[in-house]
Amino acid sequence: MALNMRFRFSPTKDGLVKVLGPLETEIMRLLWQDKRSTVKKVHRKLAQQRDIAYTTVMTTMSRLAEKGVLNRQREGLAYVYTPTISEQEFVSMIVQQVLDGLLDDYSDMAVDYMVDYLARNNPDDLKRLHKLLLSHNVGHCDGKAANGTASSAG
Repeated sequence: MALNMRFRFSPTKDGLVKVLGPLETEIMRLLWQDKRSTVKKVHRKLAQQRDIAYTTVMTTMSRLAEKGVLNRQREGLAYVYTPTISEQEFVSMIVQQVLDGLLDDYSDMAVDYMVDYLARNNPDDLKRLHKLLLSHNVGHCDGKAANGTASSAG
């Protein structure tokens, strides 16, 4: 899904705050949960947790709509906002954009690091990656063995 959005990736932040601001993340989580809402309802929920201006919520929701993450439709006097993309689709899109960017510019380092990282931190995911590689390699070997050397079978 093509959104009108370029993300600033902040790898030291947690979760969606890596690509959305903290307030944007909170607002999107509320809208993904509620499916549709108004600025007034979102402001009311956020104001239960902290002091926040109505206009700040309104501006942030308008910007999310301009970026294409929210849809805004006028109903009576208020705008009703709905997510244009599910949280799962959003996360998938972000992962793809980040990895595309890294692999386009730094393929060798990115792949080497990913394998090293998985070996150190999540061997089960490394095994899953290995299985995926084997399944994708079937039919794409073109006479080469899985390790990239020429096959002796002829």
